[in-house]
Amino acid sequence: MRLILSTGVRRCGKSSLMLTIADELVDRGVSEDNIIYIDLDKHGYRNIKSADQLDALIEEKTMDIKGTKYLFIDEVQNVDGFEEVLNGFRSEDDYSIFVTGSNSYLLSGELVTKLTGRYIEFEIYTLSFEEYESMKLFYKKSISSNPLEELSSYIIDGGFPRSIQFDSVADR
Repeated sequence: MRLILSTGVRRCGKSSLMLTIADELVDRGVSEDNIIYIDLDKHGYRNIKSADQLDALIEEKTMDIKGTKYLFIDEVQNVDGFEEVLNGFRSEDDYSIFVTGSNSYLLSGELVTKLTGRYIEFEIYTLSFEEYESMKLFYKKSISSNPLEELSSYIIDGGFPRSIQFDSVADR
């Protein structure tokens, strides 16, 4: 059906974007039972390292689901040969697949040759300075009246969204 690949550096918001898409599907009437979320960095899934293990896990989680299955796989680069698994499930009409990845392999041209057919890739970046300030306001964090001080905070935080939620550098 479709494959959407989200790439970018670690902690830039790929997983949050994927969860937002899953929430939006539910808001549009998709049953939560049809949404399968696998975070390969989490306890219980960290031991999934081969294509066969990933294939078996997906089969187990989707075998009783009727209709379109929305498969979300976070940090897919943790699995050797994941491309074969994605190509296999994508060829079935009842899968819509969303994946994230963060290593240089996923950002390289080699991925294009291994993922057959069409897919949509979104490269996610850290926040711009304007987005950083907007997000601080959203979280009700103060913004310095001194633009250089605020810019310094932005540079220290690196534009990573999660850093805004902490009050001091030591907390990060």
